[in-house]
Amino acid sequence: MSSERIVQGRSIVAGFAIGRLVALAGRTHDSFRLAITENKVGTEIVRLRMAVDKASTELERTRTHLTDSAGEELGAIFDAQHLLLRDPELQGRIETHIREHLVNSEWAVTETIGHHLEQFAALQSSHFRDRAGDLRDVGLALLRALTGDAPEAVKRLESAEPVVVLARDLTPSETIRLSRVGVIGLGLEVGGQTSHTAIIARSLGIPLVAGLARAAAAVPEASHAIVDGERGLVVLDPEPETLKRYGRQAAESDRRAATLVAAANVEAVTQDGVHIQLLANIDLPDELPDIAKYGAEGIGLYRSEFLFIERSPDLPTEDEQVQVLRDMLEAAAPGPTVVRTFDLGGRKLAREVIETHEDNPVLGLRGIRLTLHRRDIFKSQVRAILRAGAHGQLRVLLPMVTGVEEIDEFRQLVGECAAELEGEGQEFSTEFRLGAMVEVPSAALIADHLARRVDFLALGTNDLVQYALAVDRGNEHVAYLYEPLHPAILRMVRFVVDSARKGDVGVMICGEVAADPRATALMLGLGLRRLSVTPRAIPVIKRQVRSLVLDGLPAIAEQCLEAESAREVEAIMHNAGIVESPEAQ
Repeated sequence: MSSERIVQGRSIVAGFAIGRLVALAGRTHDSFRLAITENKVGTEIVRLRMAVDKASTELERTRTHLTDSAGEELGAIFDAQHLLLRDPELQGRIETHIREHLVNSEWAVTETIGHHLEQFAALQSSHFRDRAGDLRDVGLALLRALTGDAPEAVKRLESAEPVVVLARDLTPSETIRLSRVGVIGLGLEVGGQTSHTAIIARSLGIPLVAGLARAAAAVPEASHAIVDGERGLVVLDPEPETLKRYGRQAAESDRRAATLVAAANVEAVTQDGVHIQLLANIDLPDELPDIAKYGAEGIGLYRSEFLFIERSPDLPTEDEQVQVLRDMLEAAAPGPTVVRTFDLGGRKLAREVIETHEDNPVLGLRGIRLTLHRRDIFKSQVRAILRAGAHGQLRVLLPMVTGVEEIDEFRQLVGECAAELEGEGQEFSTEFRLGAMVEVPSAALIADHLARRVDFLALGTNDLVQYALAVDRGNEHVAYLYEPLHPAILRMVRFVVDSARKGDVGVMICGEVAADPRATALMLGLGLRRLSVTPRAIPVIKRQVRSLVLDGLPAIAEQCLEAESAREVEAIMHNAGIVESPEAQ
C-alpha cells in the first residue's frame, strides 16, 4: 500500500526540491526554568547584558554574510532585528522578569518574548506576523548567546544529503542558516509573498510553499519529501515513480530556462508583427546585470524604497541616491529608467519616518501620502532625481496616488527642490516624464483625469486587486479570493488603458499578473503594449508574446469583460486556446 501523501498549499517561490524531510514542530531552541536566589539576580542580569552584546555581534556577522552574497538590501533586513535586540524597553522587561520571578536569564527571555508574540498573534494581522518573525529571531539569538549552543534546527540538519524542511514558520536568519546546511526546499504553515522569509528564500533560489495546515507536526522526520513550488504542494514519502517524474520535471525546467535565456536578444513581436515592450522590475542594484542577461528593454519599475530599507533607521544620503540612479540609467540605456518614489508604509519598514503606530497600516500613511507628509525627509530623494536626471532621461512614478491633488503637490515639491539646487549651483534637470501608479480603485476610476496631469500611467495590480476585492493577499484564510483576473479588475484595467489612449499618454502594467504567461494574451487584448516584470520572467513572457496573433485578442478580451467570475475568464481563455499550460511554462 502506498504511503505517498500530498499536502496542498500556496506557491510562494517557484521551483522543485527533492530531499530528506525534517519537520520542525514547535520551538527550534529549548530553554528551562531555573529558580535563583536574590543574591544571584545581579549575576543573571550581567549574563543577559553580555548575551545582548554577543547576539548583536552575531547578527552583524549574519548581515555582513548576506550582504556579501545577496546585496545590501537583503542584508538590511537584519537592521530591524538589531533595533529590537538593543531596545531598552524590551531588555528592561526581561530584566524585570528576572528580578520579580527570580528565574534564570534563559527562562526570562523565553517568557518575555513569548508574551509579546502572543500579543502579535492576537492582532490577526499579516503585518504583525511578519514582524513577529523578527522578534522571534531576536529571542533565539539571545538564547544561543546565553547557552553557547547552535540552534537545534541547524544541529539536526547537518548532512551531505539535500534536505527539505517543514515548519510552522521560519525567521529570516533561520532561513539563511538552514540554506547553509543543505536545505533546498521549504514548506511553511504560515507566511505570504511579503514576508521577510519569502524575500530571503526568493533571493537564495529556494522553492517555498506556504499554507500547509499543521503539516510540520503531522509528518515523520524519517521520510523524504518533494517541495513543488510550481503547483504549491508538498509530496510526502514519494513513490519511486513520483521521484523519477519530478526529477525529469526539474531537469526539464532547468533546460527550458537555459534555452530561454539563450534567446534573450530575440524581439518580443507577435505573429502579426506588433512589438511589445518588455521592461524589468528592479528591487536590488545587484539585479542590474539581469537587464541585459534576460533581454529587458529598460527598467520599467525601480522600487526605490529598498534603498531606504537598506539603511534603516538611517536615510540614504542624497549623493548615494544620485549614484544608484546613475547606475540604473547606465544599465538600462538606451531604454528608459522608471524610478518609483519611496513606497514606504503598509507592511514595509517605515517606523523611523511615520513616527506613530497605525492599527491598519495598509490603509494608512504610505506611498505618496508619506512623501508629502514628511517633505523634510523626502526632499533628498527629489533632489537626487533632479540631479541624476541631468545624466539621462529618468522617468518618475508616484505610488499610491488616490487623486489629482497629490500630483499637483508633488510638482510643487519639485519646484522647491529645483530652486534650491539652482541656488546651490548644482547641475540638474526638471525635464523628466512623470507617471502615476494606478493601484487603488479611486485612481482607476479617475484615470481620465489623471491622464491630464501626467505623462504615463502604471497599473500596479498587486495592490489594485487587494484594495478592489478587499483581500489581504498575505492572509492565508482569504488568499483564495485574491483573483487578478476577476472581471472587476479587468474592467478597471480596460478603463485605465482607454483613458491613457484618449489622453495621449503612455500606459504600462507592472504588477505580478504581467509576469504570468497565462495572462499575457488577455493583457494584450485589453490594449497593453508595455509590460514590466521581474527580469527572470522576461524570457517566458517574450516566448508567449511571439506565439500570439494580436488581431483576434481584443474580441476575446471583450468576452472576458462580460464574464461573471475569474473562473469564467479562465475558461474563456482556455477555450480560445491562448493560455499556456502550466507544464509548458
